[in-house]
Amino acid sequence: MEEQANKILVELLQKAVNGIDAAVSFSQAQIPDVIHQLLVWNMTYSLIMTIVSVSTFPVVFWFVKRQCKRVEVGKFENEGYSWDRGNPKYSPTMIWDSKGDISFFVAPLAVILFAWVTWVIAVVAKMTWLKIWLAPKLYLLEYAASLIK
Repeated sequence: MEEQANKILVELLQKAVNGIDAAVSFSQAQIPDVIHQLLVWNMTYSLIMTIVSVSTFPVVFWFVKRQCKRVEVGKFENEGYSWDRGNPKYSPTMIWDSKGDISFFVAPLAVILFAWVTWVIAVVAKMTWLKIWLAPKLYLLEYAASLIK
């Protein structure tokens, strides 16, 4: 009885060792493909973020330029206060009000613009895609070091 239990135990241990060996050999065979997929994914993500951030430049430049214009649309006639009559009336924007003075909305616009500039600088300065393209082994070392931290 004891001999049969030992035989079953040896068989179970042998199956476990064979399973571990198979898992190790499978993972060793898959490591190059996993590394390639990691590089492709990180490079693609970084390149898309860089293109999106740089492509917003013309839109933001056009928007800010349009908001900074003070366009006269006429004169104050029978509207507003009496001391405003005869003064020029402007098309209101986020920077200028109808009197031509600086609007209250300039502060939130400045905060949003600052956040956008910070985001663009962070994305463009990182340039992970360029590092993967020019020095993939260096990128992998830095990536492994960041996982250890």
